[in-house]
Amino acid sequence: MATSKKSFMLLIIALGLGVVGALLAMLYLDARESSLRDLLRPDSQPISVVVAAKDLLKGDVLDAASLSVREIPGEFVDTNAVLPQQFDSIKGLVLQQNLAAGKVLLQSFIGREFPLDFSDTIVIKRRAMTIQVDEMSTFTGLLRPGNRIDLFVNISLSASGDKSIVPVLENVEVLTTGRDSAYDYSEKVRFIRGGIDAGIKQNFTTITLNVTPKEASILAIAKDQGDLLALLRNRKDTSGSGFSAISNQDISRNAQQLATREQLRRSSEQLAAGIVVGEDGVLRTRDGVVLANQNLIIGADGSIRTKSGIDLSGRGLSLNAKGELVDRDGNVIDPDSLLIAADGTVMTSDGKLLGGEKIRSLAGVRQLANGKLQLADGTIIEGATLNSAGQLVLADGTVVDPENVRIRADGSIVSLSGEVLGKVSKILPGSINRVLRVTSTIDYIAGGISKDGVATVQKLPVAQGQGQ
Repeated sequence: MATSKKSFMLLIIALGLGVVGALLAMLYLDARESSLRDLLRPDSQPISVVVAAKDLLKGDVLDAASLSVREIPGEFVDTNAVLPQQFDSIKGLVLQQNLAAGKVLLQSFIGREFPLDFSDTIVIKRRAMTIQVDEMSTFTGLLRPGNRIDLFVNISLSASGDKSIVPVLENVEVLTTGRDSAYDYSEKVRFIRGGIDAGIKQNFTTITLNVTPKEASILAIAKDQGDLLALLRNRKDTSGSGFSAISNQDISRNAQQLATREQLRRSSEQLAAGIVVGEDGVLRTRDGVVLANQNLIIGADGSIRTKSGIDLSGRGLSLNAKGELVDRDGNVIDPDSLLIAADGTVMTSDGKLLGGEKIRSLAGVRQLANGKLQLADGTIIEGATLNSAGQLVLADGTVVDPENVRIRADGSIVSLSGEVLGKVSKILPGSINRVLRVTSTIDYIAGGISKDGVATVQKLPVAQGQGQ
C-alpha cells in the first residue's frame, strides 16, 4: 500500500516537470524566432530631407535662408517630402500653409504659381479700383491693407440743394494703401498673413479697393457727385448702415431725440438716486425704508422699470416716506397696475395718466405685402423684416423676439430690461385695421405735457387688451 502511494507521487512530479519543460521550450523558441527576425530585417538608413530652418508663415518665399537639411530615419520619411536634390525646383516658390521650425517640407505645401505682378493677386471676377483720399479718409495713417471700410457720399438729393449723406458701398476690402504697395509682392504676403509691417509708409494719397465691376461703377458716379466719406470697420463686422439717407431734417430730429434722452436720463437718475439695492436684493430708500413694491428692475444705466418693461423714468414719479411711488400730486402709483393704451400712453388701472415717452409693443407685428411692418396699433415701421420664425430682423442683422421688446418714438428697439438692441429706420403713423371694444372712459392726454408738467386732457376710451 505504501509502495503504491509512493509511485503515484512520483508520477505527479514527473508530469509537473514535463509541463514546466514544455513551457520553457516554448519561451526559448519564441525568443529565438524574434532574434532571427531582427537579424533578417534590413537596417533603416537615415535619409536627408528639406525642413524649415525657422517658423515659416503662409506666403513666405522658399529660399536658402528659410530652409535647411536634416537627416531622419527612412521609415519616418513621407513619400511626399522634398529632398535636397529637389531644392532648385522649389526655390522662389511660395509656402501655402504655416510650417514650424524643423518640420519636413512636403510638396503639397508649395504654391506652384508665383504672381508676376499685383494683378495676379486679384481674385477672379473681382476688380481693383484706386481712389484719391485725403488725410481724414486715411484715419491719420491708421488705415492698412486688409482693413474694411464703408463709403458714403455727401450729395444733394433735392431741388433745394440741401446735402444728404448716402451710403455707397459697405464692407469694402482695402487692397493697398499708396502706390508703392500696389507693385510690391511683399505687400501681398502681408495681406495673406493679415499682419502689419512696421515699414509700411504712413502717408499716402490713394487707396486701392477690392470691388466688383458694378460696385466700381457706382463708386465712380458717387465720386463725381460729391465728397466721399470713409468709415473704418472691424474685419469681422458684417452689419449694415441701417439707413438710406441722412438729411438736415434727420440731424435736427436726432438733436431733439438726444435732448429728450438727456432729460429722461436726468429724471431716471433722480428717481434711481432714492433707491438702494441691498446685499439681500431688497429695494430700499436712502433712509432704509423697504419699497412697497419690489417688482422693479434697476437697469445698468440707472433706469427704473417694471417687469413688464415700462420705463418709469421721466414720468414725474418720486418716493414718499413709506417707500411708495407717487406722482406730482402725491397720488400713490402701483407699478403693477400700470396699463399701456393703444397709442402707447402709460396710465394706472383707475385712469391716472403718467407723462413721459409713449410705449409701443411689437407683439402682433405683421409684414405687409410691400415688405413694411405694421404694429397692432396700425403704426408702420421700416428698416426691419420678419423671418420665418416670426422674429424681428433689424438692418444690422440683429434678431429679436417681438414679444419681449418695446419700440421707442425714435425707432430704438429696447428689451424689457431697458437694453437698446437696435433701431429701425423710420416710424410712420397708420390706421388701425381692427375694431376695439370700449371698456372704460378715462382722462387721456390730448395736447401733451407742457414745460411745467401740466397736461391738457380730455375724455377718451381705452382699448381692451392693451394692459400690461
